[in-house]
Amino acid sequence: MRGLPVPFPPLFSISYIGPPSSNEPTKLPSNSPQRRVVSENAHGWSTEEVLDLVQQVDLFRGLPDDDLRGIAAIVGGETIGAGESLFEEGAPGEAFYIVFQGAIEISKTRADGSQERLAVRRKGEGFGEMALLNDAPRSATAKASETTQLVTVSRDAFQALLGGDSLPLRMMQVLSKALRALGIRFAGKEKAQEKTSSARTDAHAISRVMQAGLLPRTAPKLAGHDIAAGTTTEDQGRGGSVWDWVDLPDGRKAVISIDVAQDGFPTAYHLGTARAVIRAVASTSTSVADLLRHANEALSKASIDGLDQFVQMGVLAVGEEGLEWGSAGKVPGGIIRRDGTFEQFGAHGPPLGMMGGFKYNVQSFALNGGDTAFVLSHGSQGLFLGAADLLAQLHGKPSGEMVSSLHKAIRKAQGDNRTETSVLFVRKH
Repeated sequence: MRGLPVPFPPLFSISYIGPPSSNEPTKLPSNSPQRRVVSENAHGWSTEEVLDLVQQVDLFRGLPDDDLRGIAAIVGGETIGAGESLFEEGAPGEAFYIVFQGAIEISKTRADGSQERLAVRRKGEGFGEMALLNDAPRSATAKASETTQLVTVSRDAFQALLGGDSLPLRMMQVLSKALRALGIRFAGKEKAQEKTSSARTDAHAISRVMQAGLLPRTAPKLAGHDIAAGTTTEDQGRGGSVWDWVDLPDGRKAVISIDVAQDGFPTAYHLGTARAVIRAVASTSTSVADLLRHANEALSKASIDGLDQFVQMGVLAVGEEGLEWGSAGKVPGGIIRRDGTFEQFGAHGPPLGMMGGFKYNVQSFALNGGDTAFVLSHGSQGLFLGAADLLAQLHGKPSGEMVSSLHKAIRKAQGDNRTETSVLFVRKH
């Protein structure tokens, strides 16, 4: 679903509220005598130009102004000519880059030795972010497709800005190494996976059967609220997503999306484990954070070495006082207010099973009459915002009809690359 456009043309627009120095040159390896590594001043960039560029980058978007200025204060610059390599796949990584002017083509070597173009980065887009956290070799090649000016952020300067050997830095380093290891494993097993496609097909078939048994038959009922949910199933799907709900001790209803993105073990094994843990601890849990913590510990202990399959989970606890939201992994959700504004939920930690001992944060939201909250188990930002527009257009329709319409639109947007998607829906009367 990556890169999908907003799939539903809105009949009206709604306003969105988002989820929540040194001038020394950056020292980088050079493969050409024509490459110039220079400071910000040599390029003539003003602080405001750099700030404007930095805040466009996904990695830094949404940071407070003081943090953005701190990043702007440590940048350097580099200019490379058309056709020149910035770095090669396998070379040491020492810096993160943002395109100031020009274009950089990112490519990777296939198993047969040919080059596969992965992306083209243009003004305001960043790449090479893993180098900010560890010294692992570059996973792809970057080459200028025209004369290009780059803003550079060195690893040493960035880590010093984070406070040196701090706990948040260590956690990010652990996550980056896990992602790096996962990519290497998949690349190394590319040919082997082609030979075992029949085994993967069998695993998916098992998961689809288990998935059907895990899905609830009815949605929870709570006075003053409409609650609905559903999961799309596919004839050739992976069986990788379900929804569920549990009663909490304080009378609230917790509606849950559970999703496994990676292949390996039958995905429904992880879905079933996460669901069983949530149901086992729900009667004694006082918050969404407790549910996520218990599920994370169980999946971390049950993990299999060399098999990096993690569970993304979103939990929406509904009560008379409003909503409590928590998530493990990237689970998009938000509230469409009665006045048409849209408030997006935040992300609160890594997927379940990735990092034992993690303590998840949660958010609380007021829910007033006419407000609608919804969650997708996964999806691109474009798909998610398109879903919000569609729900705004369907305002007042029965909750079950809204979930069904949303599923149909998602499947149409996905085209031939359909993935099972769970939807949670809550509306206050």
